[in-house]
Amino acid sequence: MNRASASDMIRNFSQMLKGEEYHRTLSELVTRFYFERICLEFGFECLKKAIQATMAHIEYYEALSSGGNRPGLRKLCKEFEAILPPLCQDPVYRFQAEVDAALMNSSEDRRSRLENTDPNSNRVVIRTFAFRRNPDVVAERLSQANGICDRCLSPAPFNRKSNGRPFLEVHHTIPLAEGGQDVVENTMALCPNCHREAHFGEDWA
Repeated sequence: MNRASASDMIRNFSQMLKGEEYHRTLSELVTRFYFERICLEFGFECLKKAIQATMAHIEYYEALSSGGNRPGLRKLCKEFEAILPPLCQDPVYRFQAEVDAALMNSSEDRRSRLENTDPNSNRVVIRTFAFRRNPDVVAERLSQANGICDRCLSPAPFNRKSNGRPFLEVHHTIPLAEGGQDVVENTMALCPNCHREAHFGEDWA
């Protein structure tokens, strides 16, 4: 690859992250790779922007007098749009955002909505990307922890019903989505409380 092509690919990737139209054409293979990496490393919101940028590129390309249709790219965009969950967020974070929004309302407003809400929960199908983790990494970290949380140094709050082992959760210090390695040295065995703090606490360090 020459310098100009490399520069174009980097510029296109940057435009995708911002959801802005790009002009240099990428192959379907490269576009698929970009979509996958953006989803894994930056999340659904950035994937949505990447799809928007690509659709803008398709429209720009098809409007050129010398251009043509890009059915392959359109199909690729539809494929990845299908995995975007509601609000383009991970379900856990989406639900927490909805709880935060509800907390901003008055209790009277919430009670009014509750009176008019169907109490039966609906099942939904969610497609997403995930990392295939090494079970030996998890097993070795749990073995080393010996039932004690690496963060608060307290015993596991309970034992698993299935096997009687102390319940701790293995957390990656540097997330896999941020380039962290799936190795024992990059993990901690945490009680559920500390694990939640690791993901959502403002004072975690």
